[in-house]
This record gives sequence, structure tokens and C-alpha cells, in this order.
Amino acid sequence: MLYHNNIAENLAGSMVMFANVPGAIRNLLLLTGNEYNLDYILLDMSPSISATNANILMQSDYFIIPCAPDYFCYMAIESLIRVFPKWYTTYENLKNNNVFKNALYQMKKDAPKFIGTIQQRYRPRNGSPAKAFSEWITDINSLVSQKLVPVLKQNNMIVDNLDIFCSEEYNLINIADFNSLIAQSQFHATPVFLLTQEQIERSGKVWDNMKKSRDDFNDTFTEFANRIIEITNQ
Repeated sequence: MLYHNNIAENLAGSMVMFANVPGAIRNLLLLTGNEYNLDYILLDMSPSISATNANILMQSDYFIIPCAPDYFCYMAIESLIRVFPKWYTTYENLKNNNVFKNALYQMKKDAPKFIGTIQQRYRPRNGSPAKAFSEWITDINSLVSQKLVPVLKQNNMIVDNLDIFCSEEYNLINIADFNSLIAQSQFHATPVFLLTQEQIERSGKVWDNMKKSRDDFNDTFTEFANRIIEITNQ
């Protein structure tokens, strides 16, 4: 009995020591947002189901799932269907534990809300994804709609009436691969939509095509940003 009591005391002590960990990153971001008057803070998470990612996501207000039209993304979505309920249950248990209730850095009370996917990294043809990419986009959108969304609804992890804000099945927007524009953007430390002809270093018909891609990039992300604002302010 003494042995079991020692284990319980050690576990309780460990929980107290880490009580502020789950809510720390959210509180840091809230302080940063208040200091610099930020309306949105975007976190680009690594593609893994690590404990760090679980904590970042579960302490967020909203989340987007970026997708690439391929088999590996499809399998990743299937993994999330199993993972999200586990994360939800884990953090609900933490929030109801007295140790974490009394933490200096409080965890978020509500679960984060899914606001859609993004389909990206595909080659366009005549303004739309090429056939091979289009088929994967359709399959992934269907998987999200038919299997992921019901799981998210069961765990209160999706915004209300999301389907009316998305152009396709819970897909916020399609973002084509902009190829060399990205390289020039990185080289000049300049957003794609602000690249000049001198920075792109092209002329004639090539410049005309790249200028159109640049302007399309701006239009796409403007639409994307406006859609996020609309959803998160409903």
C-alpha cells in the first residue's frame, strides 16, 4: 500500500509541476496579440500528430486543414478522423482536473473549431486543377464531408453552418502551384502579390503570363482571407 501511495504522490507532484504547460502557449499568444493589436495569429504546424501539435491545436480558436491532392493526404485525413476524438477527450479530462483548473495559465474552455480545408500544390489547366489532381481533390473533399465532419460535430469541433461558406464540400479555396513565383518571392523576401517585373526578371510573353499568375495569387488570397474573416465573425 505504501508503494502505491508513493506512486500516487509522485504522479500528483508531476501534474502540479506541469500544470501551466497546456495553457502557456495560448497565454503567450494572447499577450502578444494584445501588445501588437493583432486580430489574427496564424500558426503553421508541422505535419505530425505529436503531443506538441495536439496542445497547439487544442488551445487554438479555429483550425484549417491544408491538403495536397494525393494519396498521402487522403491517408492523413483518415488518421485525423481517429486522432481528433482522442485529443478532444484528453483535453476535456485535463480541463476537469483540479490541478489544471488552478493553473496560472488557464487552458481554453471550448474546443477549437474547424473552418475548412485548403486544396493546394496542384498544377492548373485552363484555370482548374488538371484531371489527376482534380480526382484526388474530389476524393479528399468527399472523405472530409462524409467521415471527418461527422466526427468533428460529435466533439463540438466545427463552426456552425460551415457548409454555406465553402465553395465545395468544406473546402475554403483551391490554391494552385505558382512555381517560380514562390522562388522569387523567397529570394527577394517579398510577398508574391508584390513582386515587380524587375524582381521576377522576365519580359515579353513570359512576363505577361507570370504577371497574370501574380495577380491571380493576390485575388485568391484576398478571397481566402475574406472568407476566414466572414466565418470567424459570424
